[in-house]
Amino acid sequence: MADTPNASLATPHAVALHLAAKWMSEKYYRTFRLFEESGAFDAVLQQRDRRVGVTIGALWEETGPVEGADVLGELLTADMRADDAIEDGAYAVWVPPKAPLPTTEPQVSNLRDTLARSLGGLAEGEQREVRLPLTLGLAKLSDEGAYVSVTGGLAPEWTTMSDNIGGSYHLDSRALYRLPEERAEIDLLISRVRDRAAMLQPGEVTDVQINDTWTLSRLPASAPAGVTVMTSPPPVDPLDGTIVRRMLRRHVQRAVVQLEAARAAGQQIDLAALVLVGALAHLKDELATAALRGMNPTAYGSVDLIAIVADAGVRQVLQPRSLPWESAR
Repeated sequence: MADTPNASLATPHAVALHLAAKWMSEKYYRTFRLFEESGAFDAVLQQRDRRVGVTIGALWEETGPVEGADVLGELLTADMRADDAIEDGAYAVWVPPKAPLPTTEPQVSNLRDTLARSLGGLAEGEQREVRLPLTLGLAKLSDEGAYVSVTGGLAPEWTTMSDNIGGSYHLDSRALYRLPEERAEIDLLISRVRDRAAMLQPGEVTDVQINDTWTLSRLPASAPAGVTVMTSPPPVDPLDGTIVRRMLRRHVQRAVVQLEAARAAGQQIDLAALVLVGALAHLKDELATAALRGMNPTAYGSVDLIAIVADAGVRQVLQPRSLPWESAR
């Protein structure tokens, strides 16, 4: 049975909360559930007679729902309920940063159909990559040199792509927002580009058919049934350390304020946690850990645990100095 989250939580925040509770349960070998009363915090988790106060915040300026996200989520939820091949439950679509969601037809229906077909067969806690076809532009500039200049999602792979290539090229991969998780699949994308490049003469342009890869996940059973689209506004740059540092400081300050308010009100809190929602293509790219190292430890001294949720995963940013169930031994 799904737990009922704090009604004031935005749905993406609720998704992050349920994933964080599941992660804590697995990490600490204890069961954490949503507590009915959040008090001064955004939410409270319960572990037997202990309470974890949770502050939740995104690592970008939240100005309201991202255009197209709610509509796509509602359409996919309707598809889930109408398709017997999709088990009823909670799911999330993790949209890569900077990727715009379509708002017109037939683009909305095309994306909806691809995602809906991929929901079936996911067990609780599982995730999979969904391949979305797209077209990149490749131009040969000259027979001289051995170099591929790349803009967009394949830019990190320009050195591999340029290795022993004959001539100079430019690849426009701005339509690609997330590379696959597996190295072998990235190498396949590079091979397709190189194969098309070998067919070009100077001044010629060609299309390269590849796939973008988004992540779908089945959420814990505690989450309300439905499909949530996890996305950030397209202008958000996940590699902008300045924004990450500013938002981290803001949420740390808010966590401290909530903890102080809870204590002043006599609310029982045994552990204070901050859950960050990141805009990341891959969780390994998160900058919150590095940003925290640059902060004065006194600023976050009363916060016990910090974790970041992105791309269907959870990563610890700050490890608790002590745990209430250990000190009780």
